[in-house]
This record gives sequence, structure tokens and C-alpha cells, in this order.
Amino acid sequence: MKNDKLSFQKFGWVPSINTPVFKTTASDITVQDYTYPDYRLGKIPNTELPSVINLGEAVSHHLALLGVTGSGKSFLGREIIGQIKADTKVICVDFNKEFVSTLTPAPANIISDEKAKEIAGKIDWINTELEKFANRQNKTDIATKQGEIKEALKTEIVAFLNDTTDNIRVFELPDVSNTTGILDYTKYFFKVLFEVAKERQIANNPAKICVVLEEAHTIVPEWNFSGSSDKASQSLVNSIGQITLQGRKYGVGFLVIAQRTANVSKTVLTQCNTVVCFQAFDETSFTFLGNYVGKEMVQTLPNLKQYHAVVVGKAIKANTPMIVDLKR
Repeated sequence: MKNDKLSFQKFGWVPSINTPVFKTTASDITVQDYTYPDYRLGKIPNTELPSVINLGEAVSHHLALLGVTGSGKSFLGREIIGQIKADTKVICVDFNKEFVSTLTPAPANIISDEKAKEIAGKIDWINTELEKFANRQNKTDIATKQGEIKEALKTEIVAFLNDTTDNIRVFELPDVSNTTGILDYTKYFFKVLFEVAKERQIANNPAKICVVLEEAHTIVPEWNFSGSSDKASQSLVNSIGQITLQGRKYGVGFLVIAQRTANVSKTVLTQCNTVVCFQAFDETSFTFLGNYVGKEMVQTLPNLKQYHAVVVGKAIKANTPMIVDLKR
């Protein structure tokens, strides 16, 4: 173990033949002190040696927590949110109210109820207008209302980013009349969020934002799970995909939490440079994760104990995939 880097390092040599080799124990190793953004994910099994992650790099280069229900990924997600809120604006996209019911205090909606209702009404009007024949659509009013929607969202997002007393909000859906409206509302939000982050970067006042996607398959599904003919769904996935591709330049990172890699957009998942993978059983996950952790480590995934995970990636303080005990 290389103490100054808080990690195990590979050595490109082996002892000469017949050279004595002596066994050591983890108790002989002392670990230097470290502070945030370095964070103790867990420990190497059967030792007290920490597995350390740099949360700054984890967020900026996107982090994925993957595994079956009950494996511990949402719990770890809450732990990470509790750490990064010190210097990062956290927006939880959580349609199942996982974080509203478990975070204390419960975070408020980033878009006020009054503003959300107003935006939803305009989206419904636009979609009704777009159902008409092209020559009967009021294109001027459509463009005007689209501009008003973006401006309303921008006002709410900027207010949150400027708020020095609150660093966690949730993004909840308003009462929109149909699925297309829900998807449009979400797409507008992400587009405006990206534009605001870009403007702040250009103005030399960068924002540091982490977008948490809980149950990511409900927000950014793979195309064959969303329905390839569903243009609204694909447009939303493409919008979020663009942010994962370019967001790092403007201070926007993602924490992606998902059960099965098969159901989640690969455009988004492949941008996650750090992966924490809990127990998994499906062949699609094995195939996808094999590129990250290697074929041999993938074979351990079905047999991982609860709250154990394979960790790998840019933010992990190790240059090789490892199994880590994450129990608290």
C-alpha cells in the first residue's frame, strides 16, 4: 500500500528466483490522515484499511451506483449527498420520493408549486396547439410560451444556486395532463439547467452542481425500453446525454443510481468514470461492467455479500478494481 496516495499500487517486478519472501499483515500498515473531498467509502474486507474516494472527482466526472434492490446503493447515495452538500448544489431527480422521505430535513422542490403549476399549464397548451394541423398552429404564441417557460425555470434555478442557506433540492413533477407533458417539463428543466451553468462559467462565476438520478431507468431509459418511436422520451434522453458529455466543463456532474444497466441509457452510463457495483445477476450488467472491472471481477458480482461492492474508476484511490466492505 502506498501511504501518500491512500491506495494499493502495482509493482512491475517480482523477486529473483530463490529469494526469500516474507508475509506481512494489514496491522503493520498505518494510514495517513485525509480530509474532504477524500472520503472513506468502506474498508478492505477482513482489514481496517480504508477504501478512499475523492468525491470532487467522483461528481465532476460522474459516478454510478449500480446493484439490485436492497444491496445498499441508495443508502450510499444519501451518505455521499451528505458529504458533497458542503460545497456542491445537489438536485435530486427522484420520482419515487426516495430522498424526500429519507433525507433530514426533507428537501424542498427546486421549482415552487405555484411556478410548476404555471409552467405545466403552458406546456399543456403548447402540446394541444401542436396537435393541430401545421397551418392552423399559432406559432407565434407557441414560441412566446416556450420562452416564458424557460425564463420561469431559469428564475427558480438561479435563485437556488444563489441561495447560501440551502444546498439540496428535489426536482418533482407537477400535475401535467399526459406523459408527453411530463417528458417535456423534464426536458425543459435540464436544458435550462445546462444553459444556466454554461452562462455562469462564461461569466467566471461557475456553479458546482450534482444531479442525482435515482432509479435512473425511469428518467434516462435505454432506447429499446422507452420505445424507439417515442420522440418525446428520446428527446429527453438526448438532452440529459448532452449534459453528461459536456457538463463537466460547466460544473455539472451526475450521481446515477440504477438497478440494471440494461434499462439505462448507455450514453449516460458510459460517461460515468467511477463505478460502485453492488450485487448483480443479469447478463447485460456483466457484459457492460466487464469493460470497467474486468471479466474475473465480474464473476464475483452474484456472490457479493450485502453492503459489499466492487469499486473502480478515476475517483477511487486505487489503480485496480477492488471489493470493498461498505457497512456502517
